[in-house]
Amino acid sequence: MKNILTTVLIALTISLLISCKKDKLTVNEEQVFLQTDFKPSSDLPYNSGWQLTLKPGGIADILPSGDIIYRGTYKISGNLLNVKSEQSTFKFKIVSETELVESNYGVILKLKTP
Repeated sequence: MKNILTTVLIALTISLLISCKKDKLTVNEEQVFLQTDFKPSSDLPYNSGWQLTLKPGGIADILPSGDIIYRGTYKISGNLLNVKSEQSTFKFKIVSETELVESNYGVILKLKTP
């Protein structure tokens, strides 16, 4: 009986450790992500593609194409990033610390490097 209880406790502990999500993205300084496949058009001079700026403390600025940047907040949970502004909520899959994919449109954003 003692061996069974010990085995069950070990199995539960292992499964708990495996199931814990580790955030795939840490924001210790301002990070700017830009749309990778954006091609400017002379017909739409104010269209700049997607841009997402994440700041420490959960503050985000998002430009979902066009020319208006919305201020909002973000939360990271495992490999998901949710950005919420007064106008909309955007969901991103965190592929890596340098790449995000927007859930509705499939827009790929990459971290801007200096």
